[in-house]
Amino acid sequence: MGEWWQSRWIRRHVMFVPFGIFITTGLLAYFTEPGPWEIRTSLKSAASLVDLGTVVYAMAAVLIERGIRMWFWALDQREKWRAKWREEAQAEGQADLLNQMWTSARSAGNQDLVAELERVAEEKGITLGDPLPR
Repeated sequence: MGEWWQSRWIRRHVMFVPFGIFITTGLLAYFTEPGPWEIRTSLKSAASLVDLGTVVYAMAAVLIERGIRMWFWALDQREKWRAKWREEAQAEGQADLLNQMWTSARSAGNQDLVAELERVAEEKGITLGDPLPR
């Protein structure tokens, strides 16, 4: 899918480049022209700014594209971190609950439940009877 996405981006850039350069060059000519904008004199100054317009357009296109990619990458990383924190919190909650149930079963003398809870704790890698660090 990565290759397909890249080829579509390249195709879109190639299709939009002439329009982007035209608009960028027009804006450069408009903002650098000292007097009122007249078509005959302004076309000559715009023609001299095409190279600069190309460079400015290319820089803007790269910044926008990379900025959007970084934005989505950051959102993806944030979702991964949240899932990790959620999983850690759930594991800590399970350990707390298992410890409480184990303590209650031992104090009630229910050896079958104690054995079952110890088996579950061993499967999950939880040490029973130890206070959990906070």
